[in-house]
Amino acid sequence: MFESCYSPYESAHLLHERFRLPVKVFADQPYLRTGPLIEVVDVAAELGRVVLAQLAPLPAAPVVTDPREQRWIFLVAPPTPYHPVPVSLQRRLRQYATCVPAPGSRVMLPRSDGRDGWHWACEPEPGAMRLPRRWSVLHAVRLAILGGADHVSA
Repeated sequence: MFESCYSPYESAHLLHERFRLPVKVFADQPYLRTGPLIEVVDVAAELGRVVLAQLAPLPAAPVVTDPREQRWIFLVAPPTPYHPVPVSLQRRLRQYATCVPAPGSRVMLPRSDGRDGWHWACEPEPGAMRLPRRWSVLHAVRLAILGGADHVSA
């Protein structure tokens, strides 16, 4: 995907053009800020794999992972009208190394096809990004957690 990109700015431009993401560059790394257009659900990689499988009937959820593949970050559509995740739910999610970062949080995006930096765990389809709703990803997280030790170790 990034074979024609020679700078982080070209990578950011490609991400914007291909997926209509509101991308910026900081310290040579493309990123986006969470807000009214895009939120994220950040989970441990092991849980993320189970969550992605739970979401399989839906269009592929775009997922970014860190260079060591320890965190999976699901790009999601916030609810309309917008409302934050309740504090009590945030506390419960933290018990499973999961969170929904506050609006304005910085989310790193891939800048190359290599696996040595931030990269796609599940690459989105080209065109306007079709994001799963926040509630559908959180529901999949809940199902994965309730699935017990056979599915996800806590």
